[in-house]
Amino acid sequence: MALAIGSMMYHATLQHVQQQSDETPMVWEMLLYIYILYSPDWHYRSTMPTFLFLYGVSFAVLHSIIRFDIGFKLHYILLCLLCIPRVYKYYIYTQNTSAKRLAKSYVATLFLGSLCWFVDRFFCGRVSKWPVNPQGHALWHVFMGFNAYFANTFLMFCRAQQREWSPEVVRFCGVLPYVRIEKIKAQ
Repeated sequence: MALAIGSMMYHATLQHVQQQSDETPMVWEMLLYIYILYSPDWHYRSTMPTFLFLYGVSFAVLHSIIRFDIGFKLHYILLCLLCIPRVYKYYIYTQNTSAKRLAKSYVATLFLGSLCWFVDRFFCGRVSKWPVNPQGHALWHVFMGFNAYFANTFLMFCRAQQREWSPEVVRFCGVLPYVRIEKIKAQ
């Protein structure tokens, strides 16, 4: 009996640590996005990065002590919603069609990943009885991995434009998009 209880506590703790190691970087990623998207309009240069850093550290510490199950999801959605208006602003002002394609890929993978998560979360019992299980949770991870890549690449393009580094979206081996920049050398 003691062994079973100990095993259950160990796995619950391990699952919490593993879940936090997934969720805390998600929050830090969104804080980075907020910095990139809002920093050009921020009047005091050092306050925004300092605030975002302290916010991220506070979240990580509190999240390690208190399990924010539904609270984490709501918090993450709020951070994502804070980014949407600015991503849209950069999207409509960007003339580069390859950068616009990155933004569209970002939204498409977000939608597909969310759809896979939703189906897996609420219809897992039904879907698992199908002859071929589409593995919605695994697909969610795949789509969200691409989503993070497309978001980071689009935001690299935006940041390079902010810094006037002449960004260009090119493709590695004709497939994988990345941002090539040319920094203007100071005279």
